[in-house]
This record gives sequence, C-alpha cells and structure tokens, in this order.
Amino acid sequence: MKKLLLSTAAIMLAAPALAADLPRRSPAVAPAPVFTQAFSWQGFYVGAQVGYVWGESDVVSFSATPARVGGANVDANGFVGGLHAGYNWQRGSLVYGLEADIEYAALDGSANVLEGATVLARATVESQFRGSLRARLGVAFDRTLLYVTGGLALGQVEGAFVNGANRASGSETQFGWTIGAGVEYAISNNWSARAEYRYTDLGDFNVATPTAVVTGAARSNIDTTDHSVRVGLSYRFGGPARPVVARY
Repeated sequence: MKKLLLSTAAIMLAAPALAADLPRRSPAVAPAPVFTQAFSWQGFYVGAQVGYVWGESDVVSFSATPARVGGANVDANGFVGGLHAGYNWQRGSLVYGLEADIEYAALDGSANVLEGATVLARATVESQFRGSLRARLGVAFDRTLLYVTGGLALGQVEGAFVNGANRASGSETQFGWTIGAGVEYAISNNWSARAEYRYTDLGDFNVATPTAVVTGAARSNIDTTDHSVRVGLSYRFGGPARPVVARY
C-alpha cells in the first residue's frame, strides 16, 4: 500500500511536466485583407450612339370658308446616329448628372389627308436632325448603372403636301421634351456600353396649305411624337476615386 501511494504521488508530480512537453496548437491566423478600389462613375465622358426611331405625326388640315377639316396619321420611322457628352456625380450608389446629344436623323413617312373618304392631298413628314439636354439619375451596382433620364428635346421637322403638280411645304426646328430609361455597363475603367429607350414629344407647327394643294384648306397642323431605342459607347475620363474597400 505504501508503494502504491508513492507511485501515485510521483505520477501526479510528473504530469505537469509531461503536459508542458506536448505540442501546442497554434492559434488560427485570419486571412490578410485584399484592398480594392471601388469603381467610380463620377467624371466627364464623351461617346457615340446609333438607334432606331418610330412614331406618328398627326396632321390636321382645315379652313373656315368653306368649313372643311381633313386629317392623316403619318407613321414616320428611320435611323438616328450622333454624339453625346456629359458629366456624372456619385454619392454612394446614387449617380446623377447632365448629358447632351446631337444626332443626324433619317426619318420619313407619308399618308393621305382625308376628309371622310375624300383624299385632299398627300402629306409627307420628315426629320433630319435631333438633339437633347437631359438630366440622368441612376443607381450603381459596381460596374452596372440603371438610370432614368429626361429633359429638353429639339428636332427639325418638315411637312410637305402634294396634290398633282401642286406642292406646299414648311420646316421648323421644334422644341419639346423627352423621357426614358437605360442601362450602362463599364467594360473597363474608361469604356462603357449602354442601351436606352426614350419617348419624345416635339410639339406641333403649322404649314400654309393653299386650296390648290389641300382642297379648302388654309393651313395644316403637324404634331409629332415618337419612340426610340439606342445603343452607345462612351469614354470616361474619370473623377475623384471612391474609398478603398477591404475584402476578406
């Protein structure tokens, strides 16, 4: 019994020393953070765009003496292409700015001006240039920007009326408004591609139409609206850098 007690005491005294000699597990080391620069939409940019436009011009020809009214719905469509420039500001994911564009347009369409079933003349509506000055407001998801846009629109509109050998025409630069939405994606730090839809109302104007051209008419009113889709490419000069983001 005495030997057993002495052996137990010896083992208990030696246990701490043996535990100290056992290998210890190293504490887990957290991975080093990777610092990346968040993409910024802020800054000045220029670019080019092409698109397709389709719309309708409501034509009303009328006179007081004799009292006659004729009308036509002229479907005009065609292609546009031009340049744009703008500047973006960014606060967090909110992106806002101003943009202007100028475009060559190749739109035309024609229809008969009718009073009931009577053809009074053949009306043609054409447009050769477009432009706009718009605000843009969007939400950025890193390199993807979803936005709405709207503002002032202008465009050259020409109306012509033909009746046999007789012809009358008028042309004006119309001012109206435009509104739309789009998506833009940054292909690189400087280049981005976009797709955009817009609705445009250019208002109306009058063309003098003598009775030899439109029977009984003294003037014709042309009211133009259209829809358009565009794709474009922009080069971004950049602005102040956004804060560095640490990713683990």
